[in-house]
Amino acid sequence: MIDYHIHTKLCNHARGVMGAYVRCAIDKGLKEVCFLDHLTLSEPGNRLSMTPGEVPFYFQAVQNLKNSFDGMIGVKAGLEVDFKPENKDLIEQIIGTFSFDVIGSSIHFPGNIDIVNSRSDWKQGRYNTEHLYERYFSRFKTMLEYDYFDVICHLDLPKKFGRKSIITFDKELDEIITMIKDKDLTVELNTSGYNHPVSEAYPAPGIIKKCHTAGVSMTLGSDAHRPEDVGRHFDKALPLLRSIGYTHLASFTERQRIDIPIEDLTSD
Repeated sequence: MIDYHIHTKLCNHARGVMGAYVRCAIDKGLKEVCFLDHLTLSEPGNRLSMTPGEVPFYFQAVQNLKNSFDGMIGVKAGLEVDFKPENKDLIEQIIGTFSFDVIGSSIHFPGNIDIVNSRSDWKQGRYNTEHLYERYFSRFKTMLEYDYFDVICHLDLPKKFGRKSIITFDKELDEIITMIKDKDLTVELNTSGYNHPVSEAYPAPGIIKKCHTAGVSMTLGSDAHRPEDVGRHFDKALPLLRSIGYTHLASFTERQRIDIPIEDLTSD
């Protein structure tokens, strides 16, 4: 199996040395992992992200692990870039400097509202739920007008704390999935949601079904912030994907997607 969403201490809210994540992956029988650490530009104090100046160290550290564990497990280098259009030029400069295997894109702060921190106003029940989702999906469509990324991370993240909109936003989701397909992007099934109050993966099964119907490729990530979280809840995610009809998962090498049969990833 593969895990395409693993963090490091450079993001300032994960723990454990990078090698420990890889060793845990080997212990769990994974065939490939991808470090996809946060790059959130323009964030005051870089509370939740490495700085641009740390990217060279990060990239080289992954290359060192790739060499150290060669023959035991595949190790890939990526970034999870928080979408902020004002940072487009710097993002493209950073991405163009290094031979990353994959770039993920995500939105944690729609309209500068923090939707992920357990102490955030969103978690405490403030802000109108429907208005926040509307703002989030509008921002998402804007993000999809850009071309610097390969994977969509945790597509329906606003539900993290169990705040689900009474409006389905089917029209917006259909438009988003059409844009994803037209750009030949991949959607991540992120299993961290099983540990959150919402108690389900990102995205929800209904959205995964829409993706499958549209012919959108899927990859799998634990969003691990601790070594022991690598590969978490894959025993739930794989049956879900199979029940919907997915037979392949996307892996990446130097930004080129390779669709691998799930059967090959689960065999010894």
